[in-house]
Amino acid sequence: MKKRIIGLAIALFFSFTIVAQTNEEKEQTVVESVYMLPKKGMNQEFEKAIKAHNDKFHQKGDHVAGLRRVDYGDRAGWYVWIMGPTTYSALDSRPMEEGGHQDDWKKNVDPLVEKYGSVSLWNYNEKLSFGKDILVKSKYYEAWAIHLKKGQYYRFKSIATKLMKTSEKLGFAFLVFNNPLHTTKSADVGMVWNFDNYADWSKDQGYKKAFEEIYGEGSWQNMYDEWMDVIEDYDAELRTIIK
Repeated sequence: MKKRIIGLAIALFFSFTIVAQTNEEKEQTVVESVYMLPKKGMNQEFEKAIKAHNDKFHQKGDHVAGLRRVDYGDRAGWYVWIMGPTTYSALDSRPMEEGGHQDDWKKNVDPLVEKYGSVSLWNYNEKLSFGKDILVKSKYYEAWAIHLKKGQYYRFKSIATKLMKTSEKLGFAFLVFNNPLHTTKSADVGMVWNFDNYADWSKDQGYKKAFEEIYGEGSWQNMYDEWMDVIEDYDAELRTIIK
């Protein structure tokens, strides 16, 4: 029995490792995200305080940061502070007490925060992504946190590659992120794509037509069927990029 338990633990470890080690770059690119809920009625003051802090400490270099507002989803009303894409080595050299960084946050931002939510790391998967520059210039984007069925990452990767090529054909951003830090409730991968207004978001943007132009008639339905076999579930959010 003991050998079976050890064997199971090893198998689980490697299954999680395979999901985490999906970006084959020598130095992985990572994004840090922090959920924050402002105090009631203090949204504008909160946004201004974050902007001032970012302009002072996170405007350029390895520690560039931005703010996103969750408009729709389970955490609507929350904000997501995002640093990156950057490198893991940059996390080791992030500004702390130097130049008054922590003091500025404590004095100007923290008093406006009702509570902090989850803090996550996401590895940017460059090989499965297109249009990072397009996303940065957009006003809105949709973010999916996806829970995969065990052992199905290789099939997700194939689907994501096709969606990326279709997005490139249409000129839309399509970004994939891998979760390097497993928890019992965390998603395995994230997908992000941009949109300019909600009227466009509500309509068919031509993905099925463009997809089948690349992969043949009926390929969209085949992809959808495989997608349903691959994922356990997902959480979606619609976010505004705070300029």
